[in-house]
Amino acid sequence: MKCSNIIIRKSTILATFLCLLVQFIQAQTNSLENTPDISSTGIMEKKRCNFYIFTQDASKKFDFWGSTSLARIWIKSVFLKKKLYVIIAKNSQQVAENIIAILNKNNALIGNIWFDSHGLYRQGYSSFHIGTDEFSYKNIHDADIIASLKKLAIYCDVKTNIGIGSCYGGATFNFPGSANVSPGRMNGDSLMMGMGKIFFGATIYGSESWVMMKPGIYNNNFGFAGYPLGKTYRTTYWKPVWERLGKWNKYNVLLGKLESINTVALNNEGIIKVRSRNYQDLYKGKKSVWKNLLMLKKETEIKQSDE
Repeated sequence: MKCSNIIIRKSTILATFLCLLVQFIQAQTNSLENTPDISSTGIMEKKRCNFYIFTQDASKKFDFWGSTSLARIWIKSVFLKKKLYVIIAKNSQQVAENIIAILNKNNALIGNIWFDSHGLYRQGYSSFHIGTDEFSYKNIHDADIIASLKKLAIYCDVKTNIGIGSCYGGATFNFPGSANVSPGRMNGDSLMMGMGKIFFGATIYGSESWVMMKPGIYNNNFGFAGYPLGKTYRTTYWKPVWERLGKWNKYNVLLGKLESINTVALNNEGIIKVRSRNYQDLYKGKKSVWKNLLMLKKETEIKQSDE
């Protein structure tokens, strides 16, 4: 009982620390909103800034794992001044204003942007969020919706990388359907192509499967190529996602085609990298996919086992 109380106290202290750290980073982000708009003269100097855009999971009062990941990359950004910037997103307009203020101040272009977000498989299509704003194939061509993204596009060129950091953000498979949503394409490719047209010349990256925040994600390892735990994800409903574990796509409008690539990583400067091997080329990757596909059950079987 005593050990249990100690563990609970440690968890509470850690959660409190993360909450305070998120609030501090938010305060730092807000301070950028009052940065004067400096002329963009000299913007063609090829200095690069990288950005990690964090969106809180709207379904949770406190996103423990997301905040842990945020804390790790923010600490790294402290030691990479003027190279890596962390922004907590309220909405796309606020994020665009903060990024533009930083770029103008540094006479810089965008090197990499990683939109850390949450994909919603249950809605039956690919998407990502910037704060409260959702982007998908349904609205990626809407001039009013993408206005803030268009403002960022002038700071991009062929050396810019844009990462859709949400689960299934680049999914091209067919959603199997549910009680509330009919079967149909996820249309992650359409979302990526829409982003490619906005950020003309930049390379867009999106995942076919889960994007997990594991240890090693900032060391060019396979940190993104994981899977969630729990009985919820062990049904045939999730089969397309399991089959594509660790698989990514990229798109560049200048090349005009969607290309399947090796597993994507993020190094400690916030630069998007493509691994030399796929996650499923590794023994542990093959084993994870094979083992979990064998374990999949129909939802009715799960419900009956719980009764």
